Amino acid sequence: MTAPRELAEQVLATAKPRTLYSALFNMANAYNQAAESAWRSIESTGNADFAGPAIMCRSFAIELLLKFFIAAQSPDKRFKELKAAGVNLRGHTYSSLFDRIDPTVQQAIADAYSQQSGKSVDVAGLRGLLVSLGDEPFVTWRYVYEAEATSHIDPRLLASVTQALGVAAQSIVRSLRSRPA
Repeated sequence: MTAPRELAEQVLATAKPRTLYSALFNMANAYNQAAESAWRSIESTGNADFAGPAIMCRSFAIELLLKFFIAAQSPDKRFKELKAAGVNLRGHTYSSLFDRIDPTVQQAIADAYSQQSGKSVDVAGLRGLLVSLGDEPFVTWRYVYEAEATSHIDPRLLASVTQALGVAAQSIVRSLRSRPA
């Protein structure tokens, strides 16, 4: 059996170079899959200790997807080039990241949420949902053990927002990948 580190190094050695937006999209997907795995562990073992990692991973997936939408506005630029152009991909606050996304893309995300959830929401409403998740849940749940009291988040809302962001992001990825070289 190959050790995890060796396996990771083998896979990375054969990976093709990719764009920043593609890396953000793929990492968000991986964190979302890790969250799903943690939720399945809760179901199969009854161990609620998996809730913190599940929520943290899904929260980080949302953050990465929001950063994806910002990076995808300049799809051929790398992180350093975006930074030099004044594009800020730093931070954990959902509402701040959402505010940096092109308004037409914000609307597409709101439309995806409306379609996925069956609840009509406009751009302001979607921004409100992001804030209602805690606006910085990745930070909160990464250090949940430091909380003075029990922390709560709506896991269904977290999943719905992640799914809508993912659907909207997939559409952009398809569009960007079909561009002439």
